[in-house]
Amino acid sequence: MPQGPSFWFDTRVYLAVSAALLMIIVFYNRYFAILGIILLFVLYMYGKERYAQQQKALNAYLSTMSQTIDQATGYALQNLPVAIAIVDGEGRLHWFNSVLADWAKGEDLEELQQGQDVSVVWPEFSIAKMWGKSGHYIKSVGEKHYQIIHKMLRQDDAEQELLILYITDISTSEQERVQCSMSLPVIAHIQIDNYDDVLSGLTDKQRSVILAEVNNLLVEWVSELNGFSKKYAEDMFLAVFDRQALMKVMQDKFEILDRVRAIQAGNRIPVTLSIGVAADEATVGELAQRAQSGLDLALGRGGDQVTVHIDGKVQFYGGKTKATEKNTRVKARVVAQAIKEIIGDADLVLVMGHTNEDFDSLGAAIGVAKMARHLEREVYIVVSQAGVTFNKLQDLLEEYEDYQNFFITPEEAADMVRTNTLLCVVDTHRPELTAAPELLERIERTVVIDHHRRSESFITNPFLVYLEPSASSTSELVSELLMYFDIKLDLTRMEATALYSGIVVDTKNFAMQTGVRTFEAASFLRRSGADPTLVKHLFRVDFDIVKTRAEIMRNIEMLPGGVVIATCPPHVSNAQIVAAQAADDMLRIEGVRMSFVLFPLEDGVGISARSTEDVNVQMIMEEFGGGGHQTMAGAQLKRANMNEVKQRLLELSANYIRESEENESDTAARS
Repeated sequence: MPQGPSFWFDTRVYLAVSAALLMIIVFYNRYFAILGIILLFVLYMYGKERYAQQQKALNAYLSTMSQTIDQATGYALQNLPVAIAIVDGEGRLHWFNSVLADWAKGEDLEELQQGQDVSVVWPEFSIAKMWGKSGHYIKSVGEKHYQIIHKMLRQDDAEQELLILYITDISTSEQERVQCSMSLPVIAHIQIDNYDDVLSGLTDKQRSVILAEVNNLLVEWVSELNGFSKKYAEDMFLAVFDRQALMKVMQDKFEILDRVRAIQAGNRIPVTLSIGVAADEATVGELAQRAQSGLDLALGRGGDQVTVHIDGKVQFYGGKTKATEKNTRVKARVVAQAIKEIIGDADLVLVMGHTNEDFDSLGAAIGVAKMARHLEREVYIVVSQAGVTFNKLQDLLEEYEDYQNFFITPEEAADMVRTNTLLCVVDTHRPELTAAPELLERIERTVVIDHHRRSESFITNPFLVYLEPSASSTSELVSELLMYFDIKLDLTRMEATALYSGIVVDTKNFAMQTGVRTFEAASFLRRSGADPTLVKHLFRVDFDIVKTRAEIMRNIEMLPGGVVIATCPPHVSNAQIVAAQAADDMLRIEGVRMSFVLFPLEDGVGISARSTEDVNVQMIMEEFGGGGHQTMAGAQLKRANMNEVKQRLLELSANYIRESEENESDTAARS
């Protein structure tokens, strides 16, 4: 065994000193010097032997210690409270420790072996989303929760790349986290949204009985949730409970709406609630603010429903009943005067509706433009594209000099924008559906006039909003505003006809969503010169559209619960218009409650939906990211497959019909 550097260094020093002493002794006694040399040699050999034995003992100790450490390391790897596995790109196990093997036995596997697929332990385990990168995520399997840390294991001399997994059972901490989350507070703002209408014409005794019954139901409901409630106004309540209670009422689909709706006053008007609920906010103040905005959203959608802000999104419940028409026109008069002042302060007024304008959108836009012209303001109507509806209406306006160069494109409108410009948006409140969304970003002052139920997507910071879901059409709302705008304002025959056509198209010739105020607005327009003969001319269709509609009708599918679905054939011009007309025709079939027509788009699939007044087709369209009105709605899905959309539509409509039939109180309230 080679000697270490320390031995040879010590030996040289020792020999040098001894040699020097022996050289001195040689001069005095030669015999003693020889004896010293012999003794020095013996000592050297003895020291060398002793050093060799010490080195051997040390090496043996180090070897034993290394083996012990290797054994401890192996034991630690095999018995760590963390499962470790090495897998290849196909998910096959190359190595795993005993913890993973024990977990496999818990999955009713007799023995986990190398070469097996890791999916035998977790069938839904996916290697593809982890391969080639490092990271971590949490996976739930039944009641168990695991944190998985994954990292690529790359070796220069390895034949293939491997992935190493460190898996920790975090079920206990995850359950505690869920319990803490379920204990977080939830705030709900509750309002009787038709308070004045319900109590109108009742005696004091009847009013007291109804309000007491509503109050008792709400107190009982919140008590069942182990929450707290407080009435802070005649028609306003505040409720606080935890998230676990919120999960329960969401599962029950807020049956409190049905219980309250069953209360009917002497005037046969059911009581309805609007509720805004908020969860998961950082502070109580933010919870209260979000709950209030949720209540405003529920009211804007027509009432009788709940909006829940949870997990960063909004969920809607209820909203199956028809919005109650307001008998008073006080709001219309106030809004008309406010719009008059706003237009009077503007130098330029731009009016636009939704993309692919219909007669309601164009009629309402012409009515708003008339207000601006009456105040001698420069005004233009922005049109997304020249469709069939627009071309027909423009042909009738050609004889009027005032309407020459009156309709402009979004590009032309963008070039006109200046500092004091007012933008009026009609027949939509969703920015992505407007004729020119880019104008919303460039113009500060915006007025919104719409009759659709409010959706989560809304134009940001509008200067004035006139949203009435109970109205038949936006043309009806604008007609009422014109009545109170200025007594000297006179509509021309074509302007009145355009507004009248908007009402006719959205009410299906006064057969749908029609109230007293609808006929009063129509009477005003008739007195102003609206011509039903011209309206009939506007609604005429060409022969190809009639044939396409007939083909759609020939292939309709009749489903249980009064649901019919059809598909528009490909390569049809104006497919959206044809689909809408076909959906209207299908609703005339005996027993039909909802009709859907799917039509192809350049980059997806569109849906045109119609329903009778006892069901709300808008709720189904919102599941596809669309919207509309209770009886007329639609959606457009980008990069979607026709068959997949149809299958999902079948499931949603079946679920809706089943829930409606199970909920007898809804039927009683609507009768």
